[in-house]
Amino acid sequence: MDSGNKERGERGVACSLLRLSDGRLRVVLDDVRNQAPGEPGPWQHEVFVTFKDYERGELASLDLSEDELAAFGHYVLARLLAVNGLLPSDS
Repeated sequence: MDSGNKERGERGVACSLLRLSDGRLRVVLDDVRNQAPGEPGPWQHEVFVTFKDYERGELASLDLSEDELAAFGHYVLARLLAVNGLLPSDS
């Protein structure tokens, strides 16, 4: 039995979706820490990272440009590397 689907790291990035009162949707990114490293959780919020608002139809239909989708994926991966101390130094 593969246990890889149950193992998790110590630090992560949580993405959540908030419905705004004006009908738009907000994608929120937060840094989180696993309270039981090596296990699926529980996770605890550590730091608010950023958010971006979208028109509901635009996001619900995934009607985003390839550049925007790629930028989002790049940002999440860069954040994961940063929160885990794995980005190369600037020196």
